[in-house]
Amino acid sequence: MKTIDSRIRKLEDRFWPGNGKPPLLLVVCQAGWGLAFDQDRCVQILGECGFLPTGPVGLVNLGQIRDGLNAEELERFLREDGAETRGLWGAQNT
Repeated sequence: MKTIDSRIRKLEDRFWPGNGKPPLLLVVCQAGWGLAFDQDRCVQILGECGFLPTGPVGLVNLGQIRDGLNAEELERFLREDGAETRGLWGAQNT
């Protein structure tokens, strides 16, 4: 049993984020999207507001944001309704 446990721990350490490693954040967006900000700025705003997933692996779905928002409207949406971008269809709580 110790051998199996040791091997599983080695695999977890090698492939699973955590244990002091930076989290893995996956960002989903539509190809050819036309949002007023780039992905990095959107993620930065979500982080400032506390809407980023906190687990070792997280998903931010920017693909559900309607196109055509100007910079002010997009920033307002991200700051007020940014929780909707967590996971697919807002399903990821942590």
